[in-house]
Amino acid sequence: NGESMKNYSQFLDACSQLISFNTENAPAVSGAPFGLENKKALDFFLTLAKSFGFETINYDNYAGEIIFGKGKTEADQVGIIGHLDIIPVGTDWNTPPLTLTEKDGKFYGRGVSDDKLPCLLILFAMKELKDAGIVPERTLRFFVGCNEESGWQDVEYLKTKTTLPEYGFSPDGIFPLSYAEKGMYEIAFLLPPLKNFSNLTGGTAINAVCANASCTAKESAIISSLLEKHNLKVNGNIITATGVSAHGSAPHLGVNAFKALFSYMADAGENLKDAVKYLFNDKAGIFNLKNEQGIVTFSPNIVKTVGEKTYLLADMRIPAPFDQNTVIPLLNQFGLEYTITEKQPPVVVEKDGWMISKLLSAYKENTDEQTAEPVSMGGSTFARAFKKGCSFGPEFKGVSYHIHDANEQVGVAEVEKLAGGDGSGRVQR
Repeated sequence: NGESMKNYSQFLDACSQLISFNTENAPAVSGAPFGLENKKALDFFLTLAKSFGFETINYDNYAGEIIFGKGKTEADQVGIIGHLDIIPVGTDWNTPPLTLTEKDGKFYGRGVSDDKLPCLLILFAMKELKDAGIVPERTLRFFVGCNEESGWQDVEYLKTKTTLPEYGFSPDGIFPLSYAEKGMYEIAFLLPPLKNFSNLTGGTAINAVCANASCTAKESAIISSLLEKHNLKVNGNIITATGVSAHGSAPHLGVNAFKALFSYMADAGENLKDAVKYLFNDKAGIFNLKNEQGIVTFSPNIVKTVGEKTYLLADMRIPAPFDQNTVIPLLNQFGLEYTITEKQPPVVVEKDGWMISKLLSAYKENTDEQTAEPVSMGGSTFARAFKKGCSFGPEFKGVSYHIHDANEQVGVAEVEKLAGGDGSGRVQR
C-alpha cells in the first residue's frame, strides 16, 4: 500500500519500446501469423520476462506465456491474459501515436490503456514479487496474445497447445472488476442499390464508432443546402462526413459519421429514409432492452463491399440472459436483408466466487472505495479465455481513456497508483 514502484524508470523505457511497435493486425508472413511487428513485440516482451528470471513459452508467435509460482496441479493455477496488438492507429492524434509521450500529466500513445502498458504493469508486479523473494503458492500463468482486437486466433491456437486455467483475470477492463460481459454479435445489413452515389466507405473496425465516412456523388446529387443541413464537406464529387469515434460497446459516447452521410443520401432521394430511422435513430427500440447486466447496444460502424453488393456492419452487445433471439424480432422491422453472427456469447461469473472476492478485496485494500461492488460491462475482454474469468482494471470509474479513439491516454498519477503507489507522484524516475 502506497509504496513506490521500484523499477519505474525501467518500466517506462520498456513501455516506450513496446508502444513503438505498430502491432495492428497485418498479413501473415513466415513465422509471424499476425505480421512482423506483432512478432517483434512478443519477442521483446518475452525476452524482457526472461531477463527477469521467469520461465517463458512462445506459442509460435501467436501468443506467449510467462510462468511464476509453486503450484503443481491445474487447480493450483491462476491465469492472467492481456494483449500486445492494437486497433488501427487512425487519425486526429495530437501526439505521435506510436511514441510514448508524457504531456500535461498524462501518457499518450496507442496501447497505453489497451493493453500494452497494463501488460507491462503485470510483468513488473511479478518482477517485484520475485525480487522480494515472494513466490506465489498458486502458479501464475500470464499469457500475452497478439490478435485480441481482430479475431482471437491467438487464443484459439493457445487452446490447441495447452490447457488454460479455469480461473483467471485480464488487465483489460474496468475497476473494481467485472463479473459479466455482454455477448458480442456482428450484423451485416445489405444496403439497397444506390442511384446517385457510389464508393461508399467508412469506419476502421467493427468495434469502433465510425468517425469518417465518404461517398462519390453524381453532380446532380451534390446539393448545397443539404450539405449544409448535415454538416458535410465536398471536394470535387466526393462527399465526406466527420464524426467522433468511441468504443463500439458505448456508441452514445461517439458521433457516428454514417448517420449524417446516410441522412444526406436519403434527403437526396435514395431509398434510405427507413434505414436511417432504424439504423441510427433506434426506431425499433433496441436500446430499451435492459437487465441487471446492462442494456443492449447497437452501432453500425463499418462498410464492406463484396462484388456489386454493399454491406453495413454493425456491432451489437447483448447481456445474458438475453441472446440473439431477443433482438431478431426488432431487426426484422428494419426492412433490410441481414445476417447475424455470434462472435462471443454472454458471460456471467458468480459474484460470490473466490476469484471475485480476492480481486475485490485487493482493490479495496489499495483504494478508498470500501463499498465497491463488481460490475457488468459491454466491452469484451480476454478474460473470456478462461471459463471463470474477470476483468480487473486498468480503467478507473469516471475517467476517459480514449480507448479505440485518437489520443489514447492514461494519467501519470493513475499509472503510479496502478503500480502500487498512491498517485502522489512519489515514484522515482
